[in-house]
Amino acid sequence: MKTNCTTSLVPRRWGTRITSLLAALGLSGGVVGCSGLLDVNNPNSVPIKEIGNPAGAKSLTNGVQASVGRAWNDGITLMSVASDELRWVGSRDAWNTLDQGSISEPTNEFVDAAFPYLGEARWLADTAIHQLEKFRSDQTLPDTNDLARVYLYGAIIYTALGNFWEDFPLASSERKAAPPVGAANMAQTFDSAIAYTTRGIAALQTVPVAGRIKDLELALTTTRAWARYSKAAWALLPHPAVSGSPPANPLINDAGAVADAQAAIAMAGAIAKPDWVYGFHYSPTTAPFNAEINIGFTVNERLENRVGDAYIIPSGKVVGSVKLTDPIATGAPDPVLSSIIYGTFGGDFGGLEGDHDRYAAVPVLTVRELYLILAEAAAQAGDTLTTTGQFAVNINAVRALNSLPPYDPTNVTHPRPVAMLQHERRVNLFIQGRRLWDHYRFGVPSDQWAVGSEALTKPGTLLPITITELQSNPCIVSPGSC
Repeated sequence: MKTNCTTSLVPRRWGTRITSLLAALGLSGGVVGCSGLLDVNNPNSVPIKEIGNPAGAKSLTNGVQASVGRAWNDGITLMSVASDELRWVGSRDAWNTLDQGSISEPTNEFVDAAFPYLGEARWLADTAIHQLEKFRSDQTLPDTNDLARVYLYGAIIYTALGNFWEDFPLASSERKAAPPVGAANMAQTFDSAIAYTTRGIAALQTVPVAGRIKDLELALTTTRAWARYSKAAWALLPHPAVSGSPPANPLINDAGAVADAQAAIAMAGAIAKPDWVYGFHYSPTTAPFNAEINIGFTVNERLENRVGDAYIIPSGKVVGSVKLTDPIATGAPDPVLSSIIYGTFGGDFGGLEGDHDRYAAVPVLTVRELYLILAEAAAQAGDTLTTTGQFAVNINAVRALNSLPPYDPTNVTHPRPVAMLQHERRVNLFIQGRRLWDHYRFGVPSDQWAVGSEALTKPGTLLPITITELQSNPCIVSPGSC
């Protein structure tokens, strides 16, 4: 199919800022431990008139990947600044507003800039899924792996929306506006993700083993575990958020998430990738994405944000050294956190200036999170008293990946189980969009939140529908018109 980088599948209602990138964004294979699942050797745009051409299925799939990769980058940047993971040290006040806990402000320029990209990714994923399903029904789909891939990308963006946004117009399409679903109904994002991953796994089962994309079933199963866990976490707090306290029991034990986590861990073991990580790589040779809210650009190049004070000792606007230590090992900097900050994941979040830094890779899914899902389920069930219990077994499976000394719940000098769980989540899921929820449910606020801020007073506050959508969506401006 002829490369065309001037026309692409863009929801026109979301404005001129969304131009001809989609498949031209070229995200490449995985972070640590991936093996080409995200490789895009020849990304190209798909003209709207070609969307019904089965020969364009792979390009359309690559376009979804590119759009979701950009949206994920934007979303975790916002969530990391809203949490204690990143803090504002630059000149743009909208980052400071977010950093101090004013999260639901619809006119925040960076949240407003990210909103259409999240909407684009959701719309494009749904559109591609519909089209590739039609190809399969017509028996013209060239590669069923591509259908499984678009299901994966759709599940990732829906899970991100549920974790990041308080409300969203999920039914909006390229040319037709739709009303927001309502904050109380955002759990349907997780339902969509669960349905998409389930269908993706089923589609993949029809592909001969020798022809399947390596790691794809693992990624789909891990995403479903994340979506199920996220839905349970979402249900712990009221939506929309109201003044109140953290939940009395913040621990999650979801049977579906546990089953998926166990299955995915077994899959990772079967392919000899015990520390499997799935994420997006970006490159200076690919089409530009929104640098204003790209985590690599804001942290490493512009120096607008840097790693938070709870984690590091700063040197001006960059990292001087890692401060947070492991609670069991010697007083050395926590090796998991250090590996992320200094780039084992490809991240380079230390604020080291250089052209490559704006393209820092960002993880989405990890085997580590699966072990932590299992550990938390054991804690919720009360299985925390012995070294052979499932809490200690799973916590120590994570710790073994960095050769850290094991956790012993019978040792009174070791942290108590919930505190240990919080620490392991904090370092192993750093810069992955999970921390804000842990602030809320465990009642551990960011050190940057201002007194009286909504993040402090209304646990569960998430990002809002922003001013551009509020002013342009007729279903919001004049609800009766829809």
